[in-house]
Amino acid sequence: MKSIKRIVVGIDFSVYSPKVLEYAVDIAGRTSAEIIAVNVINKPRIEDTLKEIHDEDSWKQILDNYVDDELKKRTLKMNELTAQWVPKGVSLKTIIRSGVPFEEILKVVDDEHSDFLVMNSRGRTDFQDYMFGTTAEKIFRYSPVSVLSLNLMKE
Repeated sequence: MKSIKRIVVGIDFSVYSPKVLEYAVDIAGRTSAEIIAVNVINKPRIEDTLKEIHDEDSWKQILDNYVDDELKKRTLKMNELTAQWVPKGVSLKTIIRSGVPFEEILKVVDDEHSDFLVMNSRGRTDFQDYMFGTTAEKIFRYSPVSVLSLNLMKE
């Protein structure tokens, strides 16, 4: 069996995120693996909403400002979450990207030469996810590494 050296952890800041991180920390503690916590700003969904503004320059500027603001907010949230749930002895890297969530998570798996992925199968869902598939479903289909999917419920 191949040893686990880098674990990508999908963090969506839902109520399930601490538990997902806790599982990854447990695995990292047993294998001395590095944790790479990833969050993705769903840029295409925001673009679709903003395209209702008929002035393309305006919506692109609004989008850029929104992504910049979100990056700052999510960096703070990620730092707070990891400070609370990742012990000092565990190697940690945090990444926040914007784009299509499943594509960006899989790019991080590839870019970071990860060999394992931990994520929650629940989180933020809506009608679009129901019609076109969830991020989790697409990751299961295309992931080049083993995926631990946690089916967590609110406690």
